[in-house]
Amino acid sequence: MVTLGQSLTEMGLSLIPFSFAVYFPYRWLEFFWQMGYSKLIKGIWYLCLGTMYISNNIEINTVVTYVCFIEAWDLFFEQLEKNRASKHG
Repeated sequence: MVTLGQSLTEMGLSLIPFSFAVYFPYRWLEFFWQMGYSKLIKGIWYLCLGTMYISNNIEINTVVTYVCFIEAWDLFFEQLEKNRASKHG
């Protein structure tokens, strides 16, 4: 079980920079297309973070840094969505 956890953690750490880079333009497009999958993506990130907390992984600072930037970007778009909703209704 420990080996499986370590393998998943290593795979996650190798995918995080790619998903991080894709999230920024995706969130922008989601705002314009008015779709709603960013919460699912963030949920996966938080699941990864929680798994790293449980396993006491040293690389947790890397994930926390990515999550902070993603959360900041998401809050920016949540404000834009709120402003759009107040103008239309």
